[in-house]
Amino acid sequence: MIRARSRPAWAEIDAAALVSNAHLVKSMIRPARLCAVVKADGYGHGAVIVSKILEASGVDCFAVAHIDEAIELRESGISSPILCLAEPSYSAIEAALEYRVTLTLYTKQGIDLLAREARRLHDKGLLPDPTAAYHLKIDTGMHRVGADPDEIPELAERGRESGLALGGFWTHMSVADSPPEDSEDDFTEFQIELFESARESLNVRGFHPKLHVANSATGVNYPHARYDMVRSGIALYGCSPSAKTRIPGLLQVMSLKSRVAYLRVVGPGKRPSYGRRRSTEGSETVLATVPLGYADGVPRALFDAGAEVLIRGRRRKLAGMVTMDQVIVDCEDDFEVCVGDEVVFLGSQGEQMITPDDWAGMLGTINYEVLTGIGFRVPRILESDVDRVIGSGVSHAGR
Repeated sequence: MIRARSRPAWAEIDAAALVSNAHLVKSMIRPARLCAVVKADGYGHGAVIVSKILEASGVDCFAVAHIDEAIELRESGISSPILCLAEPSYSAIEAALEYRVTLTLYTKQGIDLLAREARRLHDKGLLPDPTAAYHLKIDTGMHRVGADPDEIPELAERGRESGLALGGFWTHMSVADSPPEDSEDDFTEFQIELFESARESLNVRGFHPKLHVANSATGVNYPHARYDMVRSGIALYGCSPSAKTRIPGLLQVMSLKSRVAYLRVVGPGKRPSYGRRRSTEGSETVLATVPLGYADGVPRALFDAGAEVLIRGRRRKLAGMVTMDQVIVDCEDDFEVCVGDEVVFLGSQGEQMITPDDWAGMLGTINYEVLTGIGFRVPRILESDVDRVIGSGVSHAGR
């Protein structure tokens, strides 16, 4: 992510909305703890920004996909427990121990290497306790990563014999974004039953780890699967997990915004942008050039899908194909539009609102992809800091 210096374009993060969503999720899943999933740069919101807000609001722990993501959080001052959701490359285990990251493991090699590295660092005086804790993941049908069910007892015993502590046991649901009444084959219940069977096999061997299987959708649709902790991601950012699993009361956290950078008035029959795909219709049409493009997470396909942006509280259609760095907006005969006017791609303005679900529906994808697709060139800025960082004045130049 780069700093906001040369263009008025930013992703605006609403801290109050994020905290409200966290409180809503926590109230919904009690007595289970909340683990905030902040992988993929906090689902595109800025992992450091959202983690600091959530930690201050009392979130219990965080989850990431890669050790590098955890290191970024630690170096920014996050002190809460951090769980890495995938077994890391073996070269990253030392860094994980150094930065106090709890690892997910599911192979014999991973268990052996964690134990060896923990002993080595302890012997060098770099780790106070060689009994490193880890979480064991079982594959209950997602078939992405995780140990086979019949391997679980052997892996747990191997970890114990190696001097490790089994701190957690977990799995991931494949289709829990559909509620039970919409499920055709009860596959989620099958996964839960398989998890329960493996848990019992651990209990009889004296293992009693913390249990977690639920993401945002599972936490809503399968209350009995909340166990000790719920790993919530998409709900924290104000989006429901799917069209079939809505969570009333969530508030959109991210708004994608820019400002009008240039204005031109053209006559009828002009065809702006690459491909000359659409013709202007009025006797005079105000075209507003806005410095956000597909390199910033505004997909080209939005043009054909009929996407709009908000300027001066009104919906405005795109005048031509989205380009890498800019879009051209058809403001019809609205001569009140000025250089410097705020342009909302995602978010609200006046009584109008555009959501990640709106884009997802147009693009045939999911809100997760929309949010994580916002590019690295777009700075993430707290709502309270926008005027200081971006500026708020409207220029009447370029009319």
